[in-house]
Amino acid sequence: MSMNDLVSDYVARINNAVRAGHTEVVVLKNNLITQITKKLVRLKFFDSFTEEGYYLRIKLLPKAIAGIKRLSKPGQRQYASYKNLPRVVGGVGFNILTTSKGIKTHIEAMEEKIGGELLLQIYR
Repeated sequence: MSMNDLVSDYVARINNAVRAGHTEVVVLKNNLITQITKKLVRLKFFDSFTEEGYYLRIKLLPKAIAGIKRLSKPGQRQYASYKNLPRVVGGVGFNILTTSKGIKTHIEAMEEKIGGELLLQIYR
């Protein structure tokens, strides 16, 4: 199975699991996906996760995620400086971006005054 965009697959699998009311979801793993998942566990969107070979098994918290959306795509990358970071609808979520200092939320990026590629938006 060849996957070109694992982040889009990650977002789709999580959206589908949340809408179906599942308590856990299995996603394909790479270093970027693992780092994003660690960040979302720290932000209390996920309960926990375990690594199983080429997969991550993520335990979802009930009603913690209202939606998750992919911002930057392989055909149209979106970059933003810390001055131009988009706000999350209602302010009850986070933009996740990749920076030269690792995976950051839009709040951490503004505090550290660094920009990067906008990966996804997640909200409660």
